[in-house]
Amino acid sequence: MKITNAMDNVRNKVNEVGAKAMLAAVNATGKAMNTRLGRAALVVPMAVSACTITASAEGADAQGMIDAIMGVLGPGVIALGSLVAVVGGIQTGVGFKDDNADGKTRGFQTLIGGAIIAAVGAIIPASLSLGGS
Repeated sequence: MKITNAMDNVRNKVNEVGAKAMLAAVNATGKAMNTRLGRAALVVPMAVSACTITASAEGADAQGMIDAIMGVLGPGVIALGSLVAVVGGIQTGVGFKDDNADGKTRGFQTLIGGAIIAAVGAIIPASLSLGGS
Protein backbone atom coordinates (compact mmCIF):
# COMPACT_ATOMS: atom_id res chain seq x y z
CA MET A 1 0.00 0.00 0.00
CA LYS A 2 2.81 2.42 0.86
CA ILE A 3 4.60 1.65 -2.40
CA THR A 4 1.45 2.36 -4.41
CA ASN A 5 0.96 5.68 -2.61
CA ALA A 6 4.61 6.58 -3.15
CA MET A 7 4.37 5.75 -6.86
CA ASP A 8 1.18 7.81 -7.18
CA ASN A 9 2.89 10.75 -5.47
CA VAL A 10 5.89 10.47 -7.81
CA ARG A 11 3.62 10.24 -10.87
CA ASN A 12 1.64 13.30 -9.75
CA LYS A 13 4.83 15.27 -9.11
CA VAL A 14 6.26 14.34 -12.53
CA ASN A 15 3.00 15.39 -14.22
CA GLU A 16 3.03 18.68 -12.33
CA VAL A 17 6.66 19.41 -13.24
CA GLY A 18 5.99 18.49 -16.89
CA ALA A 19 2.95 20.76 -17.06
CA LYS A 20 4.90 23.64 -15.53
CA ALA A 21 7.76 23.10 -18.00
CA MET A 22 5.36 23.04 -20.95
CA LEU A 23 3.65 26.21 -19.73
CA ALA A 24 7.03 27.92 -19.29
CA ALA A 25 8.05 26.92 -22.83
CA VAL A 26 4.79 28.22 -24.29
CA ASN A 27 5.11 31.49 -22.38
CA ALA A 28 8.73 31.92 -23.49
CA THR A 29 7.77 31.27 -27.11
CA GLY A 30 4.89 33.75 -26.86
CA LYS A 31 7.15 36.42 -25.40
CA ALA A 32 9.76 35.75 -28.10
CA MET A 33 7.15 36.10 -30.84
CA ASN A 34 6.34 39.60 -29.56
CA THR A 35 9.80 40.89 -30.51
CA ARG A 36 11.33 41.26 -33.95
CA LEU A 37 14.48 39.36 -32.94
CA GLY A 38 12.41 36.59 -31.35
CA ARG A 39 10.29 36.11 -34.48
CA ALA A 40 13.43 35.99 -36.60
CA ALA A 41 15.03 33.47 -34.24
CA LEU A 42 11.98 31.20 -34.49
CA VAL A 43 10.91 31.69 -38.11
CA VAL A 44 14.22 31.93 -39.98
CA PRO A 45 15.43 28.39 -39.07
CA MET A 46 12.09 26.96 -40.23
CA ALA A 47 12.31 28.88 -43.51
CA VAL A 48 15.91 27.80 -44.09
CA SER A 49 15.06 24.17 -43.44
CA ALA A 50 12.20 24.42 -45.94
CA CYS A 51 14.71 25.67 -48.54
CA THR A 52 16.75 22.47 -48.27
CA ILE A 53 14.08 20.42 -50.03
CA THR A 54 15.47 18.96 -53.24
CA ALA A 55 13.16 19.08 -56.25
CA SER A 56 13.69 17.58 -59.67
CA ALA A 57 11.65 18.53 -62.74
CA GLU A 58 12.87 15.74 -65.01
CA GLY A 59 9.93 13.90 -66.50
CA ALA A 60 7.51 15.51 -64.06
CA ASP A 61 4.28 17.08 -65.10
CA ALA A 62 2.82 20.10 -63.30
CA GLN A 63 0.25 18.06 -61.32
CA GLY A 64 2.94 15.64 -60.15
CA MET A 65 5.06 18.55 -58.97
CA ILE A 66 2.14 20.09 -57.08
CA ASP A 67 1.35 16.72 -55.53
CA ALA A 68 4.98 16.36 -54.42
CA ILE A 69 5.08 19.85 -52.91
CA MET A 70 1.78 19.36 -51.11
CA GLY A 71 2.95 15.94 -49.90
CA VAL A 72 5.81 17.71 -48.14
CA LEU A 73 3.92 20.79 -46.93
CA GLY A 74 0.62 19.13 -45.97
CA PRO A 75 1.86 17.23 -42.90
CA GLY A 76 3.82 20.29 -41.78
CA VAL A 77 0.73 22.50 -41.94
CA ILE A 78 -1.27 19.88 -40.02
CA ALA A 79 1.47 19.66 -37.38
CA LEU A 80 1.66 23.46 -37.10
CA GLY A 81 -2.11 23.72 -36.70
CA SER A 82 -2.07 21.00 -34.06
CA LEU A 83 0.69 22.80 -32.16
CA VAL A 84 -1.22 26.08 -32.28
CA ALA A 85 -4.34 24.26 -31.02
CA VAL A 86 -2.36 22.77 -28.11
CA VAL A 87 -1.00 26.22 -27.23
CA GLY A 88 -4.58 27.55 -27.33
CA GLY A 89 -5.71 24.77 -25.03
CA ILE A 90 -2.97 25.64 -22.56
CA GLN A 91 -3.86 29.34 -22.75
CA THR A 92 -7.50 28.49 -22.11
CA GLY A 93 -6.56 26.38 -19.11
CA VAL A 94 -4.43 29.18 -17.69
CA GLY A 95 -7.32 31.60 -18.29
CA PHE A 96 -9.66 29.36 -16.31
CA LYS A 97 -7.05 28.91 -13.57
CA ASP A 98 -6.58 32.66 -13.21
CA ASP A 99 -10.31 33.35 -13.78
CA ASN A 100 -9.26 35.73 -16.56
CA ALA A 101 -11.99 36.30 -19.17
CA ASP A 102 -9.54 37.82 -21.68
CA GLY A 103 -7.20 34.84 -21.30
CA LYS A 104 -10.05 32.40 -21.84
CA THR A 105 -11.15 34.27 -24.98
CA ARG A 106 -7.64 34.38 -26.43
CA GLY A 107 -7.14 30.72 -25.60
CA PHE A 108 -10.34 29.65 -27.35
CA GLN A 109 -9.51 31.82 -30.36
CA THR A 110 -6.04 30.29 -30.60
CA LEU A 111 -7.46 26.78 -30.16
CA ILE A 112 -10.02 27.30 -32.93
CA GLY A 113 -7.43 28.96 -35.17
CA GLY A 114 -5.12 25.97 -34.78
CA ALA A 115 -7.97 23.59 -35.62
CA ILE A 116 -8.74 25.60 -38.77
CA ILE A 117 -5.07 25.56 -39.83
CA ALA A 118 -4.88 21.78 -39.33
CA ALA A 119 -8.14 21.26 -41.25
CA VAL A 120 -6.92 23.36 -44.16
CA GLY A 121 -3.67 21.39 -44.19
CA ALA A 122 -5.67 18.16 -44.41
CA ILE A 123 -8.25 19.32 -46.98
CA ILE A 124 -6.26 21.39 -49.47
CA PRO A 125 -3.70 18.76 -50.62
CA ALA A 126 -6.49 16.31 -51.41
CA SER A 127 -8.56 18.84 -53.36
CA LEU A 128 -5.82 20.72 -55.24
CA SER A 129 -5.83 19.86 -58.93
CA LEU A 130 -4.90 21.52 -62.21
CA GLY A 131 -8.05 20.20 -63.82
CA GLY A 132 -6.44 17.22 -65.50
CA SER A 133 -7.75 13.69 -65.52
